[in-house]
Amino acid sequence: MLLVYVDHAPTTEGTRAWIRIDERGEIVERGEARIAQWPQDDETAVVLATSQARLVALDMPPMSRDRLERAVRLALDDAIASDADETAIALTVPRDGKLLVALASRALLETIERGAPRARIVPEAALAPLLGGWIWCRPAAGSPFVRRDDGSAFSVSEPSAGDLPSEILVALKQASTPPTIHCAFVCTANERAQWAAASGVTFVPAPPWRFEQASRATIVRAPDFSRRARDAVATSSHSWRAFRPALILAGLALAVHLAGLAATRASLAIENARLSHAIVDEAASLRVADATTPERAAAAIARAAAERRHAAGRMAPADALPLLARAAPALRTLPAGTLRSAHYATDAWTLELAALDGDRVSRVSRTLADAGLDVLTAPVAGGTRMRIALASTAR
Repeated sequence: MLLVYVDHAPTTEGTRAWIRIDERGEIVERGEARIAQWPQDDETAVVLATSQARLVALDMPPMSRDRLERAVRLALDDAIASDADETAIALTVPRDGKLLVALASRALLETIERGAPRARIVPEAALAPLLGGWIWCRPAAGSPFVRRDDGSAFSVSEPSAGDLPSEILVALKQASTPPTIHCAFVCTANERAQWAAASGVTFVPAPPWRFEQASRATIVRAPDFSRRARDAVATSSHSWRAFRPALILAGLALAVHLAGLAATRASLAIENARLSHAIVDEAASLRVADATTPERAAAAIARAAAERRHAAGRMAPADALPLLARAAPALRTLPAGTLRSAHYATDAWTLELAALDGDRVSRVSRTLADAGLDVLTAPVAGGTRMRIALASTAR
């Protein structure tokens, strides 16, 4: 496997050091080259330093994979400082109720993929071992970081004059229980004693961290930003092969009943196709760009209708007040004081709610859906964030 460490955005002309490891994890070759000239290998992994990729652990309710990324972005809305379109996320399968989410610059990933389109792109912090506490790593090249026992990580500065980095002190104040911190770098017993006295937690020695020590299995399990990983997730989320035997049995059992419905289904299919063509033709008559599918055409017609209503001084269904009025009956069932804040943008209301039990959130979401609204919820610190938009069927 070829490993390349990236601690700052590479350029087409700049060179990066690379290493090749064998099946036992031993380094067999080293070199340095421009991104387009990295050696070819059956497997390549680009390891992003913590300064280039953040690692967050989230408690997320069960949901389909195609909705999970949207829910994660909603939950991390405050944590994504840049435009959401400029930030890429990579997810792992939840483990022990925790979903590991990596965040990185989309521009950085595009630069890497142009030069190494088949490479995995993983955050370094996700490769650090979990030792039953926190692990503090100081790579020889790159950003020092601490990985918590829940899998998340944060960057830290270098300790100066024996003082503990301020980032660790702040994180310890937020920890529910004092962790043991494993120092995966060369440090003296006197330094560990000073840090323990300053923080009130135990610091123990650990083998120095080097990213090339990570096993292939660890690299494969890490959040992967690569296009190949995104395509695999999209394919798996829509795959029905796992249900194939059950579908075959169900199909055989229903064959007799479906035969009687075949004519009706054919008629409905023809009518649906006619309506789909009519919607696309209507959008074309409005000279709407890229309205090549019924869904896009319907959305374009809805936008055009809203613009005409606005021009006539009337409100559209997706405007702030009509949308809130449609949601009001369901929101009225929430306990007094639950709503903390609400803001409207891009045809949707985002509500910050106090902590609610899962059953109540589910009931309110179902009531809103019955009212023709598209609802997305995500847990956030101390409460729930809810995004409410008009469903496409109600436009």
